[in-house]
Amino acid sequence: MAAAAVPRIETDRLVLRGWGAADVDAYARICADAEVMRYMLPSRPLTQAEVAYDALRLREHWLRHGFGHWVVEEKESGDMVGRSGIKRHDDWTLDPENTEVGWLYARRAWGKGYATEAGRAIVRFCFEQLDRPEVISIAHPDNLASRRVMEKLGLSLAGSRRWEERGMDVVWYSGGPPGRGAPLRPR
Repeated sequence: MAAAAVPRIETDRLVLRGWGAADVDAYARICADAEVMRYMLPSRPLTQAEVAYDALRLREHWLRHGFGHWVVEEKESGDMVGRSGIKRHDDWTLDPENTEVGWLYARRAWGKGYATEAGRAIVRFCFEQLDRPEVISIAHPDNLASRRVMEKLGLSLAGSRRWEERGMDVVWYSGGPPGRGAPLRPR
């Protein structure tokens, strides 16, 4: 998929753009950090081959669903600092129409508000461009930094469960567009 097919979003400090072949090396450096991968699946550094496959899947997600994860670059440096976007998880059985907002950032980008800044633009995209009635965000219960971002995005704790298909405990947050009432709850 050509990067031009993915909408470009700019925030005050960030550029969200489509994936290109040249992004794999920068993404591999991010995913090689054990602390960055601590709450991800797998919860270990990824190999170069795993990163290349993940980047391919992220690009293909755009083709299948019309949304996905963007490369996130700092405007000032032009460096890739992570990925953020929207995923549909076929194995999230509580809501088969789920639209999950998520992120993964290089450790050097932590504490700068980038996940919140990009997340706000992505949630707005979900509601305004995709006309989604709800967004969710899923995290490991101990990932307090991600949970704080979810709250800053206006999402509310919706529940916790064992995600059997992935073999992990999770919490998830949900929210609807402003002015359309309360977030949807688990069915």
